[in-house]
Amino acid sequence: MKPIRAEIMLMLLAAGFPACLRLFAGESEPGKKAPAVADSEEKSLIHPCPDSFLTKTRTARTVGKARISSSLTAQHIDYDQVMGKDGDYRDLAWGDENRKLKTTLTVKYGWARHHHVALGIPYLWNDIDIAGKVANSRGFGNVFLFEKWNCIRESKYVPAVSVDAWYYMPTGDTDRKLGSSRDAAKFTAEVSKTWKYYSVHFNPGYTFQDGSDVREVNAAILLTPTKKFWPMAEYNFTSLGSEGDSHDIVPGIVWRFSGGGSLIVGAVINAHSSMKYRDTLGAAAKISYRF
Repeated sequence: MKPIRAEIMLMLLAAGFPACLRLFAGESEPGKKAPAVADSEEKSLIHPCPDSFLTKTRTARTVGKARISSSLTAQHIDYDQVMGKDGDYRDLAWGDENRKLKTTLTVKYGWARHHHVALGIPYLWNDIDIAGKVANSRGFGNVFLFEKWNCIRESKYVPAVSVDAWYYMPTGDTDRKLGSSRDAAKFTAEVSKTWKYYSVHFNPGYTFQDGSDVREVNAAILLTPTKKFWPMAEYNFTSLGSEGDSHDIVPGIVWRFSGGGSLIVGAVINAHSSMKYRDTLGAAAKISYRF
């Protein structure tokens, strides 16, 4: 399949995904407004925190029955350091560049009271010029699907717990550094506990892929002192086996500009890494809306 045709097909898939899910779930005729859902059904946490944060951490919340949530995330990565043979990092040589812009469009649909399914489409831009070797590319990464089940609802003393099953399609291109040409499966969990002015969230995860399994642990704290502006901080740990580990700290702020809309902006700070290339400071933004 030619690349341009693959891109068009994926765009059409993203556009038609919610409508197909509505028909599968047996909703009424297209265009008819979904019935109102009680707060107890659409909120699995005490206050309406987002179902995911800026980069990797997610909450145990689902989007709510017959609700749709869409988000667009952008992260700029500038690998400004490279590890030498002695294990120490050095700045890239003058004139060398290793940059990436990763965007991901995600659409989620609550097909049942405590379940939602999601489709994610990443699109990447690479700007690589190291020692005269140029590898500039752009295109789709690994498109993913996942199902989330909020199996334990939060109470005064018990945290909310959700589990996810993910499937990554082999739509990336390893040679062009646009993800992987192999498919993968991932299993994750989210544990969330909220109080009046803050909440904490914890995510373990494991990705199964031939020869390159990925282990990860993500966590976040969200402060909710006002109705519209919420400070937050993420911690993300990723282990790629022989390729090394990475620890990131992501401070940011959530702006709830409407009842269903939010904008999150923040910095991605690499606290420690043992991978070949390292981005010491990056930037990320995410806009989302729940219908």
